[in-house]
Amino acid sequence: MERIFDERRRGVTHAVVLPWSRTLEVCWSNIRHRLGRCLISFVCIAVVAAFLTSATTSQLLVSELTQAGDVHTQAVLERAGVFAANAAAEQRQHDRRVWLMALSAFLCLVGISNTILMSVTERYREIGTLKCLGALDSFVVRLFLVESIFIGALASAAGGLLGYALGVLQTGAALEFSLLSAGPCLRTLGVALASAVVLGTVLTTLAAIYPAYVAARMKPVEAMRTEI
Repeated sequence: MERIFDERRRGVTHAVVLPWSRTLEVCWSNIRHRLGRCLISFVCIAVVAAFLTSATTSQLLVSELTQAGDVHTQAVLERAGVFAANAAAEQRQHDRRVWLMALSAFLCLVGISNTILMSVTERYREIGTLKCLGALDSFVVRLFLVESIFIGALASAAGGLLGYALGVLQTGAALEFSLLSAGPCLRTLGVALASAVVLGTVLTTLAAIYPAYVAARMKPVEAMRTEI
């Protein structure tokens, strides 16, 4: 951190504006030093991503099989009860899945926001030091958002892979593994994994907005006086 604000020590009075490469370096250093807190967010995001990806994978695979004209495939789907008895029952199943996914996403949002707020509390002195050395509010916001996006993308990718594997196993166990050919599985992997990464990253970014705003609005003097 001393190298970052070397210009300020040499008497330069303008506000510190760091390049993105230096921002990424600072963010990676913060993640390594607070690995425990980051793991909490990582697990929270990965679990939600795994759940959503598992459900998405099962739906996509069943849709692929439904479109097949194979008589044996259709018989297996009917025997497994994939087709609802009527439109009302099918709509109820769809609404139930949407509700569970929305609830999981909300819980993830709250959990990540709470974790990041705790991180802000632990970093009062660090934030105060940065602002005393000339860091702008936008730089503080950038630090928290970049850290959250980095964690969110990695956790979503890990959770997406786990959820995809669970979805394939669930679909194969409910139907027949012999029906799951390489083509549908690969197409499903691309769609499900991309959806998990995008959704997880967006959720993490949204969860980090308020904590980042709180950190940026802190007054340097008050932050330096805080006893942790």
